[in-house]
Amino acid sequence: MITPTFSVDQDDNFIKISIHVPYVKSQDVEFYIENNEFKFCLHPYYLRLRFPGNIVEDDRAEASYDISKGDINVKLGKENPGEYFPDLDLLTKLLARRENTRDQEKRQFSKTLIEVVENKREHDDNDVESQMKQRLSEFDEGKQVSFKKLIDNNVNFYSAFLYLLIALDFDWEIEQEIPKQPELLITARYGFNGQYNRYFTHVQETCNEINEIKDPESSTFESRHRDRIEAEDLKFDEEYYMGDYTFDEEIKRVMNYKTVWWKLLRRIQTTKEESNSSIIDSSNGDFSKSNPSNSKIENDVTSKQNQQSNCATFSLKNFLPFTKREQEIMLNLPNKEYLLDDEKSIYLGLIDLLFAYSYNHRVTESENTVESVWTVGKLSSTISCLEHFTTLKSVITASYRRALSYPLYRNYELCEKILQDVYVILKLGRRAILKCLMELKELFDHHDVYYVYSKIWIDDYCVWCMKASDSIIRSLAHQIHHFKLPKSEIGWNLEELAQLVKEIEDEDVI
Repeated sequence: MITPTFSVDQDDNFIKISIHVPYVKSQDVEFYIENNEFKFCLHPYYLRLRFPGNIVEDDRAEASYDISKGDINVKLGKENPGEYFPDLDLLTKLLARRENTRDQEKRQFSKTLIEVVENKREHDDNDVESQMKQRLSEFDEGKQVSFKKLIDNNVNFYSAFLYLLIALDFDWEIEQEIPKQPELLITARYGFNGQYNRYFTHVQETCNEINEIKDPESSTFESRHRDRIEAEDLKFDEEYYMGDYTFDEEIKRVMNYKTVWWKLLRRIQTTKEESNSSIIDSSNGDFSKSNPSNSKIENDVTSKQNQQSNCATFSLKNFLPFTKREQEIMLNLPNKEYLLDDEKSIYLGLIDLLFAYSYNHRVTESENTVESVWTVGKLSSTISCLEHFTTLKSVITASYRRALSYPLYRNYELCEKILQDVYVILKLGRRAILKCLMELKELFDHHDVYYVYSKIWIDDYCVWCMKASDSIIRSLAHQIHHFKLPKSEIGWNLEELAQLVKEIEDEDVI
């Protein structure tokens, strides 16, 4: 069966589905609607969607066939009118299948590998929930709530652990020990979540100029890290760096360029300011003149309506719609669920990819060139060295080192500017991140050698990104926005080189 091209839209009361099936007999169409599931069948097409909320097939439902366009348009009512269904244009997410019994057994088996030691005393579920809310409110008020205190106050171990996960989130600066790989290693594991191997068996015989690992198929986390550091130390050119430090007019032009992401963020902020101003103006109206007894109710209703209108206005879908090509890419992505071995490293690897993307985006002024795929691949330690990161500092340091060693412009201030570009993309959220990843996928997919990196990294990142945690992305954006990396941490004498350039310039002036 063929999955047809489709799109989904919504208003306050309806879900609207447009399915492109040209040259068919519309009388043979079959629909199936139950709870949040929608099925469409028309030989040879089959489509199954699962929505974030429930839909109903009642008297309001409509279906029509536009012969000229070959589109079947379906209109279904929402079970709860006014409910907002998020991410309706993340097509891969809508196509995701429900877990079958075997999947549930696998997930259950993975959970049984962890033994949860609970307090032997029985607690009422409501009591535990109320105690957890109290602890979270204490955390929000800035009080110090220790893990031991939670246990001592009759909150079971699992609830206390859950509290820590919710309240503390990731600590991006805690160094983690890289998992040790066995010495008798037949083949290495790399790629997204370490689930790939044998993609570089004959890498030395190909024209892969991105790869910097001597023998990827027998490498370990530690050996790849050593290979990367060694390659960067050999590649760093002091004279080149000093030259870019001196003749920086072109670099200043690159730094002054306003990326599409900066412009978009500014446009959203301006819209919010204008909308908030209009809401304040409308709330100043005196409703009590017409009916004093209903003034509070009318004000509450108006406030709620303004809030709903405000949410609709700020929906990122209105600012960042997906193109038809991007929708095609999402349709062709695999439907996967990931049991991540190290979720933190996945987010850190995303920073590495976005830094490389942002460098290319800024330098080319959003117009990709024939060198773009090499630039992105070479600047990304995740791609070029199959690197595995454990702290935010380590990934940013690696990105800076590569940006000062390989590309056309090698300037420290430019690196700092690009890091803020990454912050802006993260601040815009999953939709902006996904668009960046799909642009990278297009670059690598159309290269006759480097397409392999889409298979082991970018495809999975695109699928995973659709379900990534918004709260963790916001946390990461906040950390990056305030992150400062001293030049002394890079490992080269950048401060001494800068001082030497100034002395040379002073001598020339004299």
